[in-house]
Amino acid sequence: MRANLLESGAHHHSNLELTMPAAEPSPTNLHLLTRNPIFTAAKTVWGYEIQTTASLTSDPQPDTPQTNVGAAVISGDYIGLNTILARNKKILLSYTREQLRKQVPYAFPSQSSAILISAEQQNDPVLVPALEQMAADGHTIALEWNSRVTPASEIMDVAAVLCLSSPDLGAELGAIPGGKTVIARNVTTREELESLQRLGVTLFQGRFFKTPEIIPGKKLSSHQNSRLQILRVIEDESPDLDRLARTIQADVSLSYRLLTYLNSPTFGFMRKIDSIRQAITLLGWINVRNWLRAVLLADMAQGEVQTELLHLSLWRGKFLEQTVAGHDYWDFKPDEMFLLGMFSLLDAILGIPMADALAFLPLNDAQKKALRGENTTEYMPLITLMLAFEDHDEESLGRVLQDLNLERKTMSRVHCEAGAWAASILEVGQGA
Repeated sequence: MRANLLESGAHHHSNLELTMPAAEPSPTNLHLLTRNPIFTAAKTVWGYEIQTTASLTSDPQPDTPQTNVGAAVISGDYIGLNTILARNKKILLSYTREQLRKQVPYAFPSQSSAILISAEQQNDPVLVPALEQMAADGHTIALEWNSRVTPASEIMDVAAVLCLSSPDLGAELGAIPGGKTVIARNVTTREELESLQRLGVTLFQGRFFKTPEIIPGKKLSSHQNSRLQILRVIEDESPDLDRLARTIQADVSLSYRLLTYLNSPTFGFMRKIDSIRQAITLLGWINVRNWLRAVLLADMAQGEVQTELLHLSLWRGKFLEQTVAGHDYWDFKPDEMFLLGMFSLLDAILGIPMADALAFLPLNDAQKKALRGENTTEYMPLITLMLAFEDHDEESLGRVLQDLNLERKTMSRVHCEAGAWAASILEVGQGA
């Protein structure tokens, strides 16, 4: 298998383009950040844990500490923060000992702030007064569970949340004091979630939410059908832009959001844009299509789990697109890889079998086989790479990177920048 990194030429992008944001080197941006949703049993989002990936400094450490994440987020290194805060969700962050002593978490509104305390920090006498004060002022104190340290921790009384790995929960629950909220990490299936729920666990983190909940006999709503039909139209290889403009113009909600977005101060056009055809001309069809893809999928997502699936779908699409754009894989087209990733969770978003969802989509046979989970397609190595990053599967990731002759640091950057792009696109779509 050939995976030669192409020489990357200089790309000129106008300020109109919805392109992937670059990770600018800065004193705080030592590592790229990813978000991991935490769900309630009622399938709402309680909050997000922001975590680091491998260091992106010129001399990366083997284990990038999670403890500096809070400062990186505060300094503006995480795209999507404003959306999380606007939705009144918790943001679970780690801090260094010095940052906790100086009460750096006060940079966040107390109702949004959840402070993750590592086992090493839980019995530090210097930190106890600061943590007690922040808890009294409404910040949520969360302890990373360690059976040897946490039960006797001096800050157990002020801690509201305990974080445990799902496989350890059964043995550890007896040692957990009453009145504490438990976050179960690494929950892989809905059956596991239901079992933990019976044990009294109320918050869940892991890949379980990507598993489709198929509702037998479910029919798509007329609204979802109309969105799929427009998706079909915009993916035409040789689009009739006048027809597309009429299709979008006829949809009051879509046309209003697009025109509101383009007439915002973000673009600073000298004159008002008042038609969809004018918008396509000024912004460019590729950029309008990127926006429409995100908005149309968002319109089909019903509920917070589906919104997270949408974020992940766009993340997958951009990651696969950028991977093949920078490498030579059997002449895969970046745009077809974007579609593959974007539609990979459509069954979970819509609650219908993937085979039924595929009937609406303008995809080739190989793409449809890959989306049905068939392991024999030429796309599987890249899909395996995508899932290994997503699930933090170090063993699988190391193996597939070696098989594809890819460099870990480069691909970590591509993966995290794709996540940042997905978050920024959703902010644009929801704000427009």
